[in-house]
Amino acid sequence: MTIEHLEAELGSVEIASEPDRWAFAAYRLALAKSETARHDDDVRDALRLLDKSARILTPARSPVEHARVITAAANCHRQLGRSERAVGLFDAAVRLLDGRVPGPELAASLVNQGLASAEVGRPADAIEPLGRALALVDSADDDEARRVRAAARINRAQALQAMADRASLCGAIEDYAEAMADLDDGAPQRGIAAHGLGTAILELVARGDARWTIDDAIGAFHSSALILTVNAFPFQHAMVQHSLAVAYERRASPFDLQRAMARVEIALWIFDPRLHAAQWRTAADTLDRLEQRLRADGAEGTRADHLVALLVAADEIERRSLLRERLLLASRAGGERLRRDVTGLADAVTAISPDEYEAVLRSMLPVLMELPEAVLDSTCAALCAAHRESGRQEVFDERLDRVVHDLLFGPQRVRVRDILEANGWVRP
Repeated sequence: MTIEHLEAELGSVEIASEPDRWAFAAYRLALAKSETARHDDDVRDALRLLDKSARILTPARSPVEHARVITAAANCHRQLGRSERAVGLFDAAVRLLDGRVPGPELAASLVNQGLASAEVGRPADAIEPLGRALALVDSADDDEARRVRAAARINRAQALQAMADRASLCGAIEDYAEAMADLDDGAPQRGIAAHGLGTAILELVARGDARWTIDDAIGAFHSSALILTVNAFPFQHAMVQHSLAVAYERRASPFDLQRAMARVEIALWIFDPRLHAAQWRTAADTLDRLEQRLRADGAEGTRADHLVALLVAADEIERRSLLRERLLLASRAGGERLRRDVTGLADAVTAISPDEYEAVLRSMLPVLMELPEAVLDSTCAALCAAHRESGRQEVFDERLDRVVHDLLFGPQRVRVRDILEANGWVRP
């Protein structure tokens, strides 16, 4: 039901004559308001309704219903950043539900209790309720039980990870892996678990634990990025990209610093410095550190130069993946930022050998054909200008024409050549 229908339902009930019916209607409306809230005022409206509902559905008269109402109120307090208040409400809800509801519902309440404890900086207090939750749903195999079990494992893993000792980190890895095994391949929680798994492994590797490698962490981060995509979960995707940057920096195999730079640049494209100030600052510091390390290693050049060096060294899968993500984000930025990014990229690809240029273009052109027209237009214009400035215009013009001929057919080939010719390109 829509909020409008729920508001109409509540308005049709007289609280003085039908208090219980009013309380249930208020509870349903409050849930809808909190779940669709666009502003804190929406959440506060939900809390006011829940407060009135809780005073009607009292613990003595309606313990289960009261527990559900205060659970909803606790989640509202969490949305408003009041996790301390949420802890007390979740604790009270567990006490009321214990022995009165089926295992999965009690387990879900215990998960909330553990999560809130971890959020207020008491991860050790989260372990017991999350363990109880797992015990309640451990043998069940329905969808709800699997969902609760995965949530309990992920939250316990995060609590263990926050405790940060070696044994706790090993426990976190086990919980993350178990959660992933319990979830469908594309489930967002699986992506969250994979990211957590990678960060826990990375920490243990840094402490000299030989049971895992940085490659294990990198594999987990890549698995996470395939689920927490830039389209569906941009903030989480940026977090994963930054974690990948840190992992590549620590591995330090050939071109890993360039890989790290490419990943952290993706994160910086996504993070909004106004909304994600701490994350943006951390990513910016990582990028500064990487540039300093590259200079110290004698690898001079712009960020675009480093990206192109990586594209030349990478295999086709990695090359196309990096180009797709980079150009997609540039397309969303649009305007001057798009032009600046593709100009830098065009200048960098015309500073390498013709064979390397052609290899990069063979990965870039199919990606451009997937993206909005403005990206293709801007990139073609930038390539034509870079060809003219390179001193090797005829060579690059011929290589570009070869790529267009080999990879495109019919209308697409005509379309790209028309754009190129409009920017001064003359077909060889």
